[in-house]
Amino acid sequence: MTAEEIKLYIRKAKTSDIETITRIENQQFLHPWKKHQFTSELTHDISYFYVCEDVSTKEVVGYIIFWIIEETMELHTIAVSKKYKQKGIGKRLFLFMMETAKKKKVEEIFLEVRCSNTEAIAFYESFHFQQVGVRKDYYSSPPEDALIYKLTLPSHKR
Repeated sequence: MTAEEIKLYIRKAKTSDIETITRIENQQFLHPWKKHQFTSELTHDISYFYVCEDVSTKEVVGYIIFWIIEETMELHTIAVSKKYKQKGIGKRLFLFMMETAKKKKVEEIFLEVRCSNTEAIAFYESFHFQQVGVRKDYYSSPPEDALIYKLTLPSHKR
């Protein structure tokens, strides 16, 4: 089944989602965020924290967190449950973020990615993000550089 075949709903994350989000996070990352970090994101004015839910099972299958500060957006994290990988859910979440950027008149979007995460790099580049920098030894265990990517959006200023 693809994301088009699964009925999905993107909504704001709630405190009751944190357990599932933490479980997905632990599946996907070497250094996962802790519960309290996710809970904290629910209270920040600049934080946009959304989950993708399978309508038929009411299961949270992915999530995305991004910040908007004036005309700049920063992607902080995006992940999809292993069970739902390769079904286009990450793309749906990413497109949701891009649509939010347009509505909020964002001019540029930044993100960081491990230099070894070729799957994520290919994904971001498919949306025309371009590498604009490197943070040497940004990640630990194993030590690794972070690649900084940026997408410049059409200006909305009049």
